[in-house]
Amino acid sequence: MSEAKLQRTITRFKSKIDSKEYYEAHQTLRTITNRYVNSKQYKEAADLLYQGASILAKNGEYASAGDLLSYMIEVYSEAGIKCDNEGENKEYKLKFIEVVRLLPNSDSVLVDLSKQSIAWSSNTTGSKFGDNELHHVFGEKFLKSLDDSSSSLTEEERQKVFALAELHLILGVHSSLPLYVDFLYRWSENSSEDKGLFLSRAVINYLYLKNVRFAEDAISRFLGKLNSAGAKYEVMEQDGEKIYFYDQPDQKLLNFLQFLVITVQKEAAGSKFLKLYGHYSQLLDKYEIKSHVEYLGRVYFGLEIGNSQGGQNVLADLMGSLFK
Repeated sequence: MSEAKLQRTITRFKSKIDSKEYYEAHQTLRTITNRYVNSKQYKEAADLLYQGASILAKNGEYASAGDLLSYMIEVYSEAGIKCDNEGENKEYKLKFIEVVRLLPNSDSVLVDLSKQSIAWSSNTTGSKFGDNELHHVFGEKFLKSLDDSSSSLTEEERQKVFALAELHLILGVHSSLPLYVDFLYRWSENSSEDKGLFLSRAVINYLYLKNVRFAEDAISRFLGKLNSAGAKYEVMEQDGEKIYFYDQPDQKLLNFLQFLVITVQKEAAGSKFLKLYGHYSQLLDKYEIKSHVEYLGRVYFGLEIGNSQGGQNVLADLMGSLFK
């Protein structure tokens, strides 16, 4: 399709939008796109879908925009377009993300779009978990939907949405981390449980993925907020690392998490891990995270500790949830 012909098509499409003939506009664009897909003119098809979805979304026709976004991913897959950060392929991904951001945070189509686009990115790159930037945009939108004061979600529904947000954010980019950790901190403020229980979600998730840097950054951000709020602590040194040691009953798990992240970075530190594990064993039992810590001991140090199948559910759930 020439640029002039593309613009004529878009002009006709816009005229229908201006006349509020949204259904007709949507169907017309789909029909024209089908022709280009059938003739393997994938670039033209992708351009039409991008512009059409953008216009529909900006006019509040989110269901139709979501349908065209889904079609975009189908075209990308059929055309063999890879999800990467180089050249024209990067532009295809960014156009998709641009229109996704125009959709409401609570739009139900986001769940299917996230699965479809992550599957596309995984299949075309060979990355087990898919593209980090796609994870970020969906995680951010799901998390923001929980902060919507007009939301009528039940508690069970909120938990499901948070599980989706958490999945995407831990697999996202570094800027996903503040969104995730800040939410965990706000959650901890409304609970009498150990603050570390909330932080442990981030730390254990990141360590499962062997992303030690993110685990460290999560601790730093969470404790920075806690200390700024007036928490009482002592500063200790362990192996040249600074530890904020808390002695309050609802903060002791925070100490364990700091020691844990330091320990997993040491070579041949299995004995140190076992000593740490033993010292905090009762606390780990209390908060039902013992099997996850045992799994980390097996992964990082090859320790024969706990049930050989225990603690693997988090990673299995991550894998399974991506493509359900």
